[in-house]
Amino acid sequence: MKTLYGHFDDEQLEQYKVYLHKQLFWLLLYKDPNTCENFGKKGLDFDLFFNRLMSKLDGFNEILLYPDIMVSIMSILQAAYNETLKEDFNYKEYRSLVLEAHSLLDKLKWGDAHA
Repeated sequence: MKTLYGHFDDEQLEQYKVYLHKQLFWLLLYKDPNTCENFGKKGLDFDLFFNRLMSKLDGFNEILLYPDIMVSIMSILQAAYNETLKEDFNYKEYRSLVLEAHSLLDKLKWGDAHA
């Protein structure tokens, strides 16, 4: 696939998608009522993790020459983050948004900048 920095083969890009999927699942663990206490005890910072993930997606977006679907992925993740800031945080809504972004990541098609 042609990118900003030359060519990446399909396997390289698929492996990076796997990595991003794992990062999205971490978002669930950070806020899941059944697991979130473990992260606080380990001193892990959700805001820092989220911001780094969004920066990685932004970089990926640029390298892939701005595929249209990335707008949806990043805006849905921002909506999920916004949910975490609410006084009446709804984990089910948050989870639904993160999983929606996760499924859209699968729709990224290599070789087409406007997947």
